[in-house]
Amino acid sequence: MEPTRIQISDSDAVACVEKTVSDNVLTPKLLLDCSCFLGEGIQWNADRARLYWTDIFRRSLWSCDENGDDATRQDLPTDLCAFAFADNGLILAAFTDGLYWFDEQTGKRTLIKAYDPNRTNTRMNDGGLDRQGRFIVGGMDENGMSPITPVWSASPSGIKMLIKDIGCSNSTAFSPDGTTMYFADSARPEILQFDYDPETGIAQNKRLFAKLRDGSGIPDGSTVDAEGGLWNAQFGGSCVQRYLPDGTPDIHVALPVSNPACCCIGGKSMNRLFISTATANMSGAELAAQPGAGGIYATNIPVQGLTQGIYKT
Repeated sequence: MEPTRIQISDSDAVACVEKTVSDNVLTPKLLLDCSCFLGEGIQWNADRARLYWTDIFRRSLWSCDENGDDATRQDLPTDLCAFAFADNGLILAAFTDGLYWFDEQTGKRTLIKAYDPNRTNTRMNDGGLDRQGRFIVGGMDENGMSPITPVWSASPSGIKMLIKDIGCSNSTAFSPDGTTMYFADSARPEILQFDYDPETGIAQNKRLFAKLRDGSGIPDGSTVDAEGGLWNAQFGGSCVQRYLPDGTPDIHVALPVSNPACCCIGGKSMNRLFISTATANMSGAELAAQPGAGGIYATNIPVQGLTQGIYKT
């Protein structure tokens, strides 16, 4: 399928910012109509000035520029769930069955560690870098989100278990100073936070950060802005919700599709929110009513983002 590119104009961006200031609601525009089954892991690579994301079960890695132009789709050998760019020119890739080094030029995968190899119903899922460049990545139980999967912390010194007994890892993100870790087990409609030690990479003192409103779906991917606000994609809830550092709901991003899956902040000015979405779990009637489902959405926001970072080998 050839994706449709839809550019956001400067006037659209200004209008969105003005609307946010006036009533705390944003309505993003469709940036790229790529019909992902499960668009996840979206991130802005500042060095390349490109947006990247994965369509997990269609085994593809997508990218485009900040306006949705020059879109590319790379076929993958298997399902890619989360990833981070590394300083050795490779991608640290959480495929469903384990953590690999992945060479996007040749397609070669080199296994680092298999994920939960004794269970056939679990796979890797959400992940992201902490402020020191460790890759924090967890998994999920695909048969009911039973609390049986681990969350790993991967660094050049090895892989260690950070959290255990999770049903579906999501919302992995870190405060600007790196001392707070945000996390969600999507089996429950709540976002948690931990005290996080940047030196040791240990997470402790788990507590409730925010509870999703009724009808807001489940917590999926998150990103943190330069002011410490957490933006959370709420799968099934047609929205991305920003929370202030104390957990108070702030800016609400209302989408015309049901399943926002992940979000990031990027663009040349680092003030554009990008949102990946999914067609998973949608009926034929729902797909017909939501023609932009599975696409990438974007809007400018009145706060700055933080760079994604890089995995340091």
